[in-house]
Amino acid sequence: MDKELEAMIRLDLRDFLELQEGFTLDAAESTRESFKMRRGGEVLVLRQRDDGVWGYFNPHDTADNGTIVQYLQRRRGGGFTLGHVKNHLRGRVARLGAVTPGLPRPVVRAPKDLSPVVERWNDARPVWGLPHYLEARGIVAETVAAYASTLRMDKKGNVLFGHTNQDGQIVGYEIKGKGFDGFAKGGVRLLCRLGAVEGVEPVKIALTESGVDALSLAQLVGRRGEAALFCSTGGALSVHTLEQVKRLAVKHPAAQILLAFDNDKDGAAFAEQVERALTGREGVRRLLPRLKDWNDVVRNRQTGGYGPLEPPRLGG
Repeated sequence: MDKELEAMIRLDLRDFLELQEGFTLDAAESTRESFKMRRGGEVLVLRQRDDGVWGYFNPHDTADNGTIVQYLQRRRGGGFTLGHVKNHLRGRVARLGAVTPGLPRPVVRAPKDLSPVVERWNDARPVWGLPHYLEARGIVAETVAAYASTLRMDKKGNVLFGHTNQDGQIVGYEIKGKGFDGFAKGGVRLLCRLGAVEGVEPVKIALTESGVDALSLAQLVGRRGEAALFCSTGGALSVHTLEQVKRLAVKHPAAQILLAFDNDKDGAAFAEQVERALTGREGVRRLLPRLKDWNDVVRNRQTGGYGPLEPPRLGG
């Protein structure tokens, strides 16, 4: 097989189908290794082999399967030769990017228009002082000030925790308020990053289940967390989120990845998913809160119910 065709069959089929063919990713029906794409009533399932070649199959038509070559030939008709395939794909390899085996791809593009989400985020006011909700959760003003660039407040007084892609663009946000816990309508859960500073390489990257837990862990660690990045998954681990985690791990190869999820069954399941996604990556370990979650630890320290708890140590 010539090198040009080898590059073409390694073209990220998810991006090609989404950007060129009008498909969207069905995140609810996708896994870390298998991706379901939809276009109207048409359904395709995609996988990438260990050698980097992307393949697809149609669960409703067993004859409809193969690489991007077979996909195009089947849909363009019998006269669409291999030469036609090459002519059709020339330039797209460079534009969309062929994935090298073993390297994580860019974050999965959200299969929706995110402009309303961004508009609502921009309409929310920046956080100043100490919001009542965070004060009730034991968060102090100094902690809020340190990470205020990632926070907003809506008209109801709810605190918003911004989720961004690898380019720093808002794609969604957690909504936390008294008696209310939600996520931006139409948004995508990726990662809320607290402590990200341009040009500063984090020594530790801690993953938590919520923005409040990320703030709580940062507050517990104190000044020892200056070289740490605290990330919230927003209470879920979608294929989008796991892709972001993998990219973080590659971007910061020397950083230790701390799985600081809740001390319960769900937290253990989240930690297991991330460990599988980062198989072979050194420096990945579990960091358990002494209570159910890190905010419980913060509030417990305020009331003195547990006595003087030692701050969690990110080293080790």
